[in-house]
Amino acid sequence: MDIVVCGVLYLNHLMKYITLTFLLFVLFSSSRAQTDAWTAYWNADTKLYGFKNSSGQVMIEPRFSGAGIARKLEHIMSVIEESPASGKWSAYFLTRTGKKTGFDSLYFFDNAPDCESEGFIRFRDRELDKVGLLNRNGEVVVPAIYNYLDRVQNGLLTGLTGAQKKADGEHYYWEGGETILLDTTGKILIRSLATPYGMNLYSIKRSGQVVDDPVWMNYKAIDGGYYSFIDYEKEFASWLKKLVGTLDAAILKQHVFDKVSYYTETDGWVFKNGASFIDQNYPVLKEILQKLQQPSCDSFITRDGLNPFIYESKEYQKYFDNCNQAMEWKYPQMSVYINHYNNGKINYQEGLDFLRTDEGYKLVNVNIKKASFK
Repeated sequence: MDIVVCGVLYLNHLMKYITLTFLLFVLFSSSRAQTDAWTAYWNADTKLYGFKNSSGQVMIEPRFSGAGIARKLEHIMSVIEESPASGKWSAYFLTRTGKKTGFDSLYFFDNAPDCESEGFIRFRDRELDKVGLLNRNGEVVVPAIYNYLDRVQNGLLTGLTGAQKKADGEHYYWEGGETILLDTTGKILIRSLATPYGMNLYSIKRSGQVVDDPVWMNYKAIDGGYYSFIDYEKEFASWLKKLVGTLDAAILKQHVFDKVSYYTETDGWVFKNGASFIDQNYPVLKEILQKLQQPSCDSFITRDGLNPFIYESKEYQKYFDNCNQAMEWKYPQMSVYINHYNNGKINYQEGLDFLRTDEGYKLVNVNIKKASFK
């Protein structure tokens, strides 16, 4: 009897374990199915594209034009589609569930429609000439009341309101107004942002006092206290100064990307293993970095993003969004360049590009005139 009871108890526990394991597997699989991005693919004549899931199953037959192509679809995207019957073009937002919304409300920047950022996408009200924000379900979460909205970064975005639209030939720009910081519910957190460009929204700190560090920017919150953010350029300048001050080959190898690129007239773009490149070319790199310590050195720092037409291999994929745009707002490419003069005019420039990664700044590209790399 005891053995039977133990057997029944064991069987009950085993069945509970199997059931729980199965439920967890289903939930995990369902979660993955919802978050795995669909990948774009072209039709036979590469004029239209559709999407496949991670198993290669066609989820959307090719019917979209290539303008502003989203290479991946996670939740929502901008699409442009031609009707076979009428021949007319239609622009709208499409969700993973097949919902179509925001017809003729696509937001364009630099002639490209907006790309999803953290499950949100910008739209433009043509009649009001104002910008708002949709969530992943195509629902309005920030109404179109702003002259401009930046993409969502860490659940935050900057906006411009009260500005005047000015024309400059074929282009237009906004003059005046107030730049604010808001969240994805439309709640305004900070007013009168002085220098939003270069502000690392992923570094946000909320406290009752300012961060006493020149690398940080501090702003008074509307509801009291302060929001503090890292300034990318100041952070990089401070980091670079420390690197140059303690420079040796071993230290530089800690701050090199998996690959280092450079360009030559004969070979075009060349990619080398990062650590090996340092070992073989350290004297050349050391020379240019040490120039930065000289009082007469005329140098400057710029911020940009990786070039998608150069950095195409898998090592760089995480640094681009679903539309293959460099995520310079999260992973900026910080460059330091030195001007060289001849007869009082700039003759040439040489410098180094560092990519901000989750592990810190990494040397990713070298531009040194007349250098012969090994």
